[in-house]
Amino acid sequence: MKKYQLICMSFDGDYVREDPKFETIDQSWEYSNNLGSKWFFYPFPFIVSGETVRGSLEPCEHFNGRRIKSLSRVFKYTSMLPEAQNMQTDDYVWLLP
Repeated sequence: MKKYQLICMSFDGDYVREDPKFETIDQSWEYSNNLGSKWFFYPFPFIVSGETVRGSLEPCEHFNGRRIKSLSRVFKYTSMLPEAQNMQTDDYVWLLP
């Protein structure tokens, strides 16, 4: 049976993997609702199974099925764009290819 974990991604593609593993994607999302201040530094949550993204919030659903390394590269690339500088989280996600 698959186990799911939450990862939290920063603007520049750095991410942290949360320690608990869950039986369902919904349990992982529930856990994400109680992270507190971690969201400030790593504001983009994704649910993964192994090294593959299995769940993401709108408008990032197109990353489902992709590998974490690919996702990280996309975030890093986007963070270097001139228009991404000092951008808010809600706007930043719309720049992601």
